[in-house]
Order: sequence, then C-alpha cells, then structure tokens
Amino acid sequence: MCPGDGASDNAPVSEPRPARPRPAPPIDLRQVSAYYDSFAEVAEERYTSNPVLVRVREAFRRAVERYAVSSMLDLGCGPGTDLAYFAARYPGRRYLGLDVSERMVEVARGKLAAVPGLRVERGCAEDLPQLLPDDRFDLVYSFFGPLNTEPDLARAAQALRQVVTPGGVLVLSFVSRVYLLDSALALLRGRPGRALARLTDRWRGYSESRPLDARLYFPNEIADAFRPGFEVERREGLSIVYPAWYRAQRFRADGSLLRALWLGDRLLNRTPLWCAGEHLLYALRAV
Repeated sequence: MCPGDGASDNAPVSEPRPARPRPAPPIDLRQVSAYYDSFAEVAEERYTSNPVLVRVREAFRRAVERYAVSSMLDLGCGPGTDLAYFAARYPGRRYLGLDVSERMVEVARGKLAAVPGLRVERGCAEDLPQLLPDDRFDLVYSFFGPLNTEPDLARAAQALRQVVTPGGVLVLSFVSRVYLLDSALALLRGRPGRALARLTDRWRGYSESRPLDARLYFPNEIADAFRPGFEVERREGLSIVYPAWYRAQRFRADGSLLRALWLGDRLLNRTPLWCAGEHLLYALRAV
C-alpha cells in the first residue's frame, strides 16, 4: 500500500524506509511560480467557497493551534488566507508569509498591509537562511503541499532548521504519493495513466491543461528528509475516504454523507491506511 507503519497520532513513530532512486531533474521554480501567478487574483474566492477544502483547512489550522507561540512563518502563504486568520485570532504575534509566486505575494501584501507585525516576502524554503539570517520563528506551517514543489526536500528541511527556534515546531502538509481511492476510481473509468500518475518521479498536478512541476513523497521519505534536525511528533492523513477538494461539487456541503466520510477518515488514521489519502499532515519538533 504505502510505506508507513500505520501508527495512530499519539503512538511512537517508526518509518520503514525502502530505498528508491529519484533520478528526475530539479523542479523548475519559474514554472511553479507561473502556475500560481495564473490564479492569484481568484485564489481567495476558490479557497473559501469550496466547503470540502474549507473543512480540511480547518483541520490544518487546529493542528497549528495546539501550540502556544509568539512567532509564526507561513511557508507557501498564497494570497494570505491563513495569515489573515491567525493574525486576527492571535494578535500580538509576529508573522511572516513566504511564497514563490510574485502575484500571490502582491495580493497578500495588499490584503495584509494594515496588520502590525506582519510581512510577506517572495521565495522558497531554501531561501530562508539568506532572507532571514538573524530571524527565528517558534512555529512554521505550510498547508496544501508547498513543500511538494521545493527542488530538494532535504535541503528545504535543513533551511527550516536554521530559522526555527530551539524546540520549535513545524506543521506541514504534503500531497500524498499514494491516494488509493482516487487511483481506484481512475482505474474503474479506464484511465490507468491517471491512476499511476502519483507514483511517477514527477507529478503534474490536478489540471492537464495547466501542469504543475511537483514531486510527491511516501511517509518514510518525509521522515528521512527531516532527520536528524527534527523528530516526528504527530502525523495524520486527510481525505482518505473524505473527498478531495476537487470532488466537492458531488456532495452537499452540510450533508450527512460528508460528516460520515470525515468520521471515516478519523477511524482510518488508526490503521495502516492512514497514509492512503490526498494529504499527509506532520508535526515535527526541532531537536
């Protein structure tokens, strides 16, 4: 199924690690930037009008809100959706947003210009030590997979270790390399290429007409990339049977079916299928 031991959120984490060569060429950040530039003006509306995506985002936010901190960095901040939420809910903290997309940065800066103690910069995770040579943050969060578009995940992890305070926390979500239900549906529809797309060395995203340049990871690859600077404190899978955001139109927003599927996800997180959904969410502690 997917490399991982199926531990529950609070159980000790032990990651099997079958070695896999990764010969794909480096991710082109110019292409990634252009991809997100193309919908920066409508991103906020897309993010807030999709009830399936909103519920997953709320789960990501709750994972961040477990921690009492004084400074936060949003890696892949987009139009500033989560920066605005946290700054309104926890005023007085220091905030930084970082995004590789020039247009997303412009939109976020315009939206958040009046928020004290908050700034937005352009770059990727590897740029952080140069952008912030003397700055440290108690918590870094990244929602909906910006780290999937980093050229090298291990180098990104090293850069994050340099900008997080001693004992600081990362709350990171990744688009999963194994999405069992989506692959099964694709096979049933006679689309084997889509069913196997996530298992290739380069993933082209959700749109055939506007491809993304990204790489997906198994759980053991994530854990290995963040060693030895971080230890896994908590992990969970989302959208295992709960629908992915791009299937939201098939469900009634306040329907009992969506509630039941959400509960199904929570139960499956106690099984080896925890890592077989659309998203992997990790909390990692700096050591």
